[in-house]
Amino acid sequence: MGSLIINATCIGEKPDGIAVYCREIVQGILNENQNRHYIVYINRKGINEMSFLTQRKNVTLYIIPGWFSPDHGFIGHLLRLLFSQYLALRFPKTIIFNPSQLEACFYNKNQVLMVHDLIPMLFHNDPLLRHAKQYYFFKYILGTAIRNAGAVISPSFHTLEMINKRFCPNPGKLFTIHNGIKTPETKPINDTKRKENFILYLGRLSPAKNLAGLINAYRKIADQVPQKLVIAGAGDINLLKEQDSGGDGEIEFLGFVTDDKANELLCNASLFAFPSFYEGFGFPPLEAMARGCPVIVSNTASLPEVCGKAAIYADPYDINSISKAILRVLQDKDLQSRLIKAGYKRVRKFTWVRTARQHQQVFDFIAEGKK
Repeated sequence: MGSLIINATCIGEKPDGIAVYCREIVQGILNENQNRHYIVYINRKGINEMSFLTQRKNVTLYIIPGWFSPDHGFIGHLLRLLFSQYLALRFPKTIIFNPSQLEACFYNKNQVLMVHDLIPMLFHNDPLLRHAKQYYFFKYILGTAIRNAGAVISPSFHTLEMINKRFCPNPGKLFTIHNGIKTPETKPINDTKRKENFILYLGRLSPAKNLAGLINAYRKIADQVPQKLVIAGAGDINLLKEQDSGGDGEIEFLGFVTDDKANELLCNASLFAFPSFYEGFGFPPLEAMARGCPVIVSNTASLPEVCGKAAIYADPYDINSISKAILRVLQDKDLQSRLIKAGYKRVRKFTWVRTARQHQQVFDFIAEGKK
């Protein structure tokens, strides 16, 4: 069995959804097939997140400078993109797995490429979303990489449909593999008696997440609910505060939080609100469900596919719709209990073991094509 190269340089000091996927899927892949030899590249700032690699006898680990980290913004992205081309040239006959579309090899038929979403192509005209540079990368460079890759994986059928519509690749090399969810080690509170009383948003602080809409929806009904709104995640807090015109209610901006703090928040929130404009998959709602927290999400993109009947849906473009969804859950204890039970059932469909096994099947698909 040949070696597999994994380009895990997309993980930095403050992991986002893509970094979480990369960390969990790499660990799952190593567990799923321990007979294969793996060559794994990480950047120095991702060492803590990927420390498990040092304990593997079948892993050759290479650590590149921290300047390649996502923590260095555009420069980091550019360096990682160039590094991917270097890997493709150095190992032209070896399967290369790129867990992030931003590190795609332009021309490599042995590449397995994960495309998480197409957000820059959908929102490039919105000045707040600031995706102009990535738009051209997605339109020209990523399109070329997708058409030349040996296999392309997407985390949802919705994203797969978008890839097929935008880039028209060979449908025989497109695969949808849902992400997994890491369930908490300790049993969460399993009823509506949470330790604290707050509405929670946890995720990246990006305008695409519609946090301005959530804030306005909360302000509109703050006099009807005793809960404060807590917003946590990495991103530009100052920009978010500027979009808040003030009013009734209390809003707490926490910024980036550790995994332990995120778990604490999810286990104690009264409601998890995620009115994102677009998601390629959507980790946070499932993470909330796994900890017994009722969830409201947008009725757009991949979220209905991921959340099923375990969430209450709102129109992210309609402030009244978000407000009504919040009130509906907070004012109905029976509904909260039903959502909690449905959430526990829903998350059991998403495991990293299953996800890793399906990834290995894609790698085998590429290996068979090389024979």
